[in-house]
Amino acid sequence: MCVIIAKYFDGIGWAGAKNRDRNYTPTLNFVESGEGSIERMMMHDLVTGYKEGINSRGISILNTSLDVYDDEAEVDAGTAKTSPDGRYIAEALLQPTVEKAALTILRRKMGGCTMVFDRETMILIEASDWDGRRQYKFVAKKIPKNQTVARTNHGIWLPTAGYQRKPNNKSETLSRISSETRLLLAEAVVDVANDPEDLVDGMCQVFINDPQLNIMRMSTERKKMRTTSQQLCVPDERTLYCRPISSHLEFDFWSLNHAHTDVWVEILSNRALWQTTRGEPPFGHMNMKDL
Repeated sequence: MCVIIAKYFDGIGWAGAKNRDRNYTPTLNFVESGEGSIERMMMHDLVTGYKEGINSRGISILNTSLDVYDDEAEVDAGTAKTSPDGRYIAEALLQPTVEKAALTILRRKMGGCTMVFDRETMILIEASDWDGRRQYKFVAKKIPKNQTVARTNHGIWLPTAGYQRKPNNKSETLSRISSETRLLLAEAVVDVANDPEDLVDGMCQVFINDPQLNIMRMSTERKKMRTTSQQLCVPDERTLYCRPISSHLEFDFWSLNHAHTDVWVEILSNRALWQTTRGEPPFGHMNMKDL
């Protein structure tokens, strides 16, 4: 279960960030590949095969799940064959425009809240087929530059998608409360962000004394969701940033960031994370009273 946010910054354009939550410790690497004139730089989870990232046209894709039961089954299975979404995103990142990349996501009937964006264009998709009949439904909208994006694991445009409050299902009700709380916190972070780095640093903050309600989940309990990494895509720089938090990381720096590449990957330090655990906000002074 994850959090995605995005904002348009003057002089920079759109930038999008994600807190990726898993209940296992993933091993991540980075895949640089492409076809023709389009290169891709993707974060790759070696446990499930999931991928997302940016291409040399600046097109970026970040996703958070709405088909939560499928997502949880994927986590439990823990094999590379269980993540078709990673293949769909990789395919979409071969497209030359945001619109064509978004169409690829929709044609593949990929679920979740998906941000497909470049420097000047942001398309947000909400899609799910978890209605008991496996009927695929979606809403896709182009987001104006004066608006921000924040999504967690329940539908806004598709209210029946994702976690629901169910009187006879305490576990799902608690998950819905977590999703709603994390959405409020994500909206607060994106509202005050002044630059792309503020997006990921802001999502390092610990607001509430309950790891499952924070956008930065620091749980140490077995099978509990915790934030394993952060991704930040900046189309203007054609760069994928990654902050490993509770994950193993494998990469060959020289084979990725070489002289002839048009896409880049950079590793973020955990400075902002350690500052928040000592009670020092990475930027601003937000707390629950600001929400």
